[in-house]
Amino acid sequence: MTASRIPREFIQLLLSRVNIVDLIDGRVPLQKKSSNNYFACCPFHTEKSASFSVAQNKQFYYCFGCGAHGNAIDFFMNYDRLSFPEAVENLSKIAGLEVPKVATIQTKPKLSQNLYELLEKIAKYYKAELRNSEPAIKYLKDRGVSGEIAKAFSIGFAPSGWDNVLQKFGIDAKLKNHLLEVGVLIKKDDGGFYDRFRERIMFPILDSRGRTIGFGGRVLNNDEPKYLNSPETPVFQKGHELYGLHQALETNRQLKKVIIVEGYMDVIALFQHDITYAVATLGTATTSFHLQRLFKHTTEIIFCFDGDKAGKTAAFRALETTLAVMRDDVQIKFMFLPDGEDPDSLIRKSGKEHFESLTKTATPISTMFFEHIGEQTDINTTDGRARFVKLATNYLDKVNDGIFKTMMLDELSKKARIDITKLKNKPEASNSSKQMAQKQQRAPSALRLALSLLIQDPNLAESLNNETIPKLDLEGFDIFKDVLKTIKEHKITNTGALLEFWRDQEIYATLAKLSQIEHMIPRAGFENEFLGAISHLKKQANKLEIENMLAKGALSGLSLDEKKYLTNLINEK
Repeated sequence: MTASRIPREFIQLLLSRVNIVDLIDGRVPLQKKSSNNYFACCPFHTEKSASFSVAQNKQFYYCFGCGAHGNAIDFFMNYDRLSFPEAVENLSKIAGLEVPKVATIQTKPKLSQNLYELLEKIAKYYKAELRNSEPAIKYLKDRGVSGEIAKAFSIGFAPSGWDNVLQKFGIDAKLKNHLLEVGVLIKKDDGGFYDRFRERIMFPILDSRGRTIGFGGRVLNNDEPKYLNSPETPVFQKGHELYGLHQALETNRQLKKVIIVEGYMDVIALFQHDITYAVATLGTATTSFHLQRLFKHTTEIIFCFDGDKAGKTAAFRALETTLAVMRDDVQIKFMFLPDGEDPDSLIRKSGKEHFESLTKTATPISTMFFEHIGEQTDINTTDGRARFVKLATNYLDKVNDGIFKTMMLDELSKKARIDITKLKNKPEASNSSKQMAQKQQRAPSALRLALSLLIQDPNLAESLNNETIPKLDLEGFDIFKDVLKTIKEHKITNTGALLEFWRDQEIYATLAKLSQIEHMIPRAGFENEFLGAISHLKKQANKLEIENMLAKGALSGLSLDEKKYLTNLINEK
């Protein structure tokens, strides 16, 4: 069931029945700082000062540190890690409402729910089989894995044989197809099936809600491949999931930092030694999806790689991925291990204190970036510095505008001995076109003011009628009219309820930003400011109409009625 299947009318009723201040205060204690605003340390990132604001009148929260924002539904989704329908269902219980039957909550199609249940049964089967395998138990003990940690990660064992899972769970053709769909069976050329995992230590892969979505299996001997992962399935996408993230979030309400390692045993060994903030990618390089997911839970990410050439190459690939999604509120570092060591071996050999000391001296992303670029050219020569700048800006052009990008350009200018303004204003056609397009898309200040005030106080819509709304052919004015129409048609009175109408639409982010503009005027002065902005827009509309009429007159002349109309416009001006 998606958001669109739940009637808008019910969602608006629900949001009108809950008070976001009471809702959040029950989970994150708030302190009142003004008549309408409450503050706390943000529950979505680690911070020392309170930058998480909850507005009573807007029924909206916003963090000035990490940018987290939304209404009561968003808070449930992000804080309790729920889907949209689940958040609506939970809020409905609090509000004493029943979700309409047409909107029966179902996070995935029925088939997917069946797949989750099937995978959970298989995980329990593997876990039970571990108790029957002395070689598997010995292997885990030799690797220093305690029974407690094995239980926390639901470690299991796939016994020898080609059809254990097939015989136990594939009792009919439908179930066999389901087993094939979740990747635990492989289809033979003759149409039959056999188990994918055999004689392997099994590591269930969990999603953020703790549901089994796939498996990783490690051989007990030296057979190849050493590790075997589930294939892509309807419930498992390798580029989106991180092994150990669920356990890390269960153990730590706030993750001060996350270390990204390469394997299942690395995560487990670190967890065994009380380093409960490690995750691993699942046979893939780190993706932007991985990073954006982690950004929701931490402000510091440490990549851990081997210290050899291959490790350095993999590290820079991770750096490239990071640059495209880099944010000002996070720190990214790179940690390189001694030759011949991995996190598993190093933590068992040297202990927690030594390992954590290495994380504290990890290389910042900026240092790593310039060292790598510098290895490809000689910055002691003019042409070498030119190449250095070119190579660096090829990557930095992909970074979002902000403090991090400005500081990277500043550092680049120092290293290359070139004026930073020349780096920021490169005479490239593509950049110029982009800047021009951005300028053209920017709404004029009066329109921006009117729209932001209207979003922050939808009751201002009552001060306008069809006659007082200017007729303006201007970029962004259609958005203003849509917002105004939505407020009037649905009798919306607060920001949170208003923005709900644009959930999952591209314009949502822009409207959300406008909802947080600080106008430095008392709430009582909103209406005067709003009507003043509307008056300014009407004058602008009048001016544009006069210019259009004059242009028409110069080309083809005006009729008598058009001349009278133009005269009235000029008099109004």
